[in-house]
Amino acid sequence: MHTIAHSPGSSTMSVTFTVDEPDSRTEVILDIDFLLHPAWPDLDHLVLHPAGEQSSARYLTIDLPSDLEATYRYLRRPHRDSTPGTRDASLDSLRALCATGRPDPDVHERIDNPFGSEVTSSVLRGPNASPGHPVWRHQSPRIPLAESRLRTADGRATTIFHTDRPGITELVVLLDGDVWTDSLGLHSALERWNRPTTAFALVSTPDREKLADRRFMSVLIAEEVLPAVESHLGVKVGSKVTIVGHSYSGLAAAGLACDRPDLFGAAIIGSGSFWFRESHDARDDAAPGDLTSSLQAAPQTLLTGSRVLLHVGREEGGMIEQSRMFAEAATSAGAEVELCLYPGGHDYAWYRHALFDALDSLSPSTG
Repeated sequence: MHTIAHSPGSSTMSVTFTVDEPDSRTEVILDIDFLLHPAWPDLDHLVLHPAGEQSSARYLTIDLPSDLEATYRYLRRPHRDSTPGTRDASLDSLRALCATGRPDPDVHERIDNPFGSEVTSSVLRGPNASPGHPVWRHQSPRIPLAESRLRTADGRATTIFHTDRPGITELVVLLDGDVWTDSLGLHSALERWNRPTTAFALVSTPDREKLADRRFMSVLIAEEVLPAVESHLGVKVGSKVTIVGHSYSGLAAAGLACDRPDLFGAAIIGSGSFWFRESHDARDDAAPGDLTSSLQAAPQTLLTGSRVLLHVGREEGGMIEQSRMFAEAATSAGAEVELCLYPGGHDYAWYRHALFDALDSLSPSTG
């Protein structure tokens, strides 16, 4: 469980995390993305402490922003004293540790399998956190949407949500579609959003290497998925297609918006991996990645008429500057660009709200 101590008006809160772990040979580590990853492999400050000799409870108290909405989980590894030698500091070792994550058994609000990680996370919401977008509150009336499934030539699944009414004029293509359906139950949220002229195509997640391959993504989405979806719906939406992606899929969505502005009139990009360079792992570099660099050299009219809605977590460190550099490059290439910061890390806890905030901006309610 977690308990929060907060003084009215304070921008911080003191959160105590408590979990049961009877095996004294096992360390329990708190995993909140923006705390864990920058500190790797020196995680002593995130290890939960025994509550006493006669207790199997472990606890850790840490100060966090009081407006935070984030996910967390508990990781486990052999206690340092029972494992001779030094810790492996490689990225693969960190991923292996994160794969041990388990949700808080005493917290019911969860996000299942974020980023396709097969690790369920619990939700922490501070006392000053935004209530979030209303479609996630399960209170708004629902307008039923039909669900269809298609497969591309290589067998990749695409799920389509659409109204049975005639008059579809807009299409939203979400990368990582399987995460949005399996982890977040997007179907119900879309029914609460209630835009009967908008259809949604959710594309299952390609491998990370494929997401960074601009030619592969252009063939997959522009040449295979879009024609199949339009044929299935019996519509031709032209450039009224919005492409959506987060993290590596955000990089892919941005690449599609840059490469095919004739098809994708808008892009919604969360925490895009704009640091990516084909030459090396550049996630800690301050210089812009390949996509931003290529856009900086593009004609000033390349993205005229396009809208690019970017969002990034306030606690994401260098990802913020990478997003700002991309935003500046897209603006210089003629796009209308918005960049919003949300209180959180690299996390679907706030991505889910940012997605619908951006969709509202693109398609305001007429009700």
